[in-house]
Amino acid sequence: HEKIAILFLDLDDFKKVNDTLGHEIGDKLLIEAANKLNQVVRKEDTVGRLGGDEFIVLLRGLSHDHNALTIAENLLNAFRKPFRIDGRELMLTLSIGIAISPDNGNCASDLLRNADTAMYQAKALGRNTYSFYTKEMNVSMLRRLEIEEQMHGALERNEFEVYYQPQFDVRYNNIIGAEALLRWHNPALGNIGPDEFIPVAEHTGLIVSIGQFVVKQALSFLKEWQSLHQKQYRMAVNLSPRQFRDAELLDFIQNSLNDTNIEAVSLELEITEGVLMIGQSYIDDALVKLNKLGIKLAMDDFGTGYSSLSYLRQYSFDVLKIDRSFIQGIPKNTEDCELSNAIIAMGQSLGLKIVAEGVETKEQVDLLSTLGCDYLQGYFFSKPVPAMQLIDFSAKYLPSN
Repeated sequence: HEKIAILFLDLDDFKKVNDTLGHEIGDKLLIEAANKLNQVVRKEDTVGRLGGDEFIVLLRGLSHDHNALTIAENLLNAFRKPFRIDGRELMLTLSIGIAISPDNGNCASDLLRNADTAMYQAKALGRNTYSFYTKEMNVSMLRRLEIEEQMHGALERNEFEVYYQPQFDVRYNNIIGAEALLRWHNPALGNIGPDEFIPVAEHTGLIVSIGQFVVKQALSFLKEWQSLHQKQYRMAVNLSPRQFRDAELLDFIQNSLNDTNIEAVSLELEITEGVLMIGQSYIDDALVKLNKLGIKLAMDDFGTGYSSLSYLRQYSFDVLKIDRSFIQGIPKNTEDCELSNAIIAMGQSLGLKIVAEGVETKEQVDLLSTLGCDYLQGYFFSKPVPAMQLIDFSAKYLPSN
């Protein structure tokens, strides 16, 4: 009848250590991590390794939930100090899920499952943090499992469709291209938003085949769109971190361009800073080769990361997309105005074209135009629409003969 807590711990990105430094270093790091865990917990607590990079800490004799919180914070703080392995300094962080008995379960299996669920919530919050189990998490986890189950075979069942959101050059009142955005309608679950299904696709590896579908569909439509209007529209397509690990990515893109007879300069691949932060050589190699093919590279969600300026110097980007979180605040928020102005000026000084995402009001259009932003995209002009709707919509912006 004691109040106890189960802490489910996962070492963040431990796989990268094994992949880059080898399993011998990985094993030594696991031993040091276990020692550090033992040093932080109390004498009456138990530390165990489930397997791989997962550990369990059993806290007994708790007088209050806050006791578990204090220990979790001590564990996170202990891991903020680098490990020294074979002359190397390695940083390793934790994601911690916490389940407390009797509130979150009365048997070992329930407590372990609920602590594991809470750990995944900590991962979703950005890692290097903890999360207490709540009943709502089970609903979220069940939803994720349903999405994963339905996603298998969704391509073959033709449940995915590519929508397109036009990008405008407001100075000349014309459409310069569009961004391809994936939509999913499933008979069992209805419409599922990209924010929900893309992380699942990334986690399962299905993002590779789904990403190939998007590229093929987008380029096929682009060919039809360009031919119909006799304009060199461009097409922006997002690439996820997992797609860069596909050894066939470059060949696939090159073959897709050849099959549709689309010039490489008409394809723009959008990459978030998260891709670059992985720091793997295969990403560097892929970006260099994509650039050599003549494909445009765009940094998406600019301003939300940590090292954007260094990446802009390091890689041959052509386009900078200002994150919608900045655009939403203008023109009323002075700080957002100043930041947007600084991003536009800095990007253009580096020879980049600037795209503002999430433009929804006339006031935003007017201000961004005054600031010299090159292209605008958002609901003010058009929400993402199916291919045929975009053809009809864009016809209104063709010059009259």
